[in-house]
Amino acid sequence: MRGENEASKDSEEAALAEEVDLPTERKKEILAREAALGLDHYAFLGLKPGATVKEISGAYHEASRVFHPDRYFGKQLGSYQGRLERIFRRLAEAHSTLSDEGKRDAYLKANPRLRVAAAASGPARAPGNADDAARQAERRARLARHPYLARGAKAKTLVDEARSQLVTGTPERALGLLHMANKLDPSHNPGAAVRSEAQAQKNVERVKAEFEKAREATALGDAAAAVTAYRAILALDPASHEAALSAAQLLARSGGLAEARPLAQTAVQLKPDHVQSLVLLGNLCGQLGMTKLAKRHLEAALEREPDNAEAKQLLKKLRWV
Repeated sequence: MRGENEASKDSEEAALAEEVDLPTERKKEILAREAALGLDHYAFLGLKPGATVKEISGAYHEASRVFHPDRYFGKQLGSYQGRLERIFRRLAEAHSTLSDEGKRDAYLKANPRLRVAAAASGPARAPGNADDAARQAERRARLARHPYLARGAKAKTLVDEARSQLVTGTPERALGLLHMANKLDPSHNPGAAVRSEAQAQKNVERVKAEFEKAREATALGDAAAAVTAYRAILALDPASHEAALSAAQLLARSGGLAEARPLAQTAVQLKPDHVQSLVLLGNLCGQLGMTKLAKRHLEAALEREPDNAEAKQLLKKLRWV
């Protein structure tokens, strides 16, 4: 007959294999806390008998950030939904009992072993004295050894270092650190705001580099390479009017009218009052046989700049069409 330990191991393996919206490490965390449901209130909160009310509340709120069922709203949890609910009820019970003086006294009277241990820890002391500081340090160290919290602390350190890298203008390094942080603590997605800032900073640098490539390619007469660089800029910064207009102009000069028109259209959408963009789009539409559109864009250019010679000349040709 199989022993209880083997049966328990099989049960845990089955739970870990369950397909739910939780990473494996979080599953292990929940299973471990569920296995501790039978411990006394202090032990379940990760505290020693005699802990202060402040320590009790701190431990409860820390655990709630991990085990509160609402934290997983919208996720497919399977059997873990019930596990989380049981754990959180137990946390709430422990906190309610130990943070209330009357309930705590009654609980300690009913548990002589805990009462003796609590008495041995001495009376509660004012926050800030050496003994209280030592107890807090001991609790922090104990929590730091917890696998989940240790990963969270390491992830936070990596995020802080990523922020420092952004200050020194090294977004690539920052993104690498954030990737490591996310691997350590994927469910919390640490550093999401920092990642957005790092990616934006990285994109700014890449845009500058692509502009330099485009200018060098244009100077060398390599229109195709320049257009490729301008397209790369638009992929990074869709609001770059300069990139859209420059690419359209290069394509128009090399005969790529059909490719140039959408880029010229983008330039006009980004800057509707930019006369040069309107004239270019009007010219392209005219050459592609889109006479009505061409006239509309050229008339819009002349509304903004009545003396524009190129727009007048192009519009005059179209009126004979």
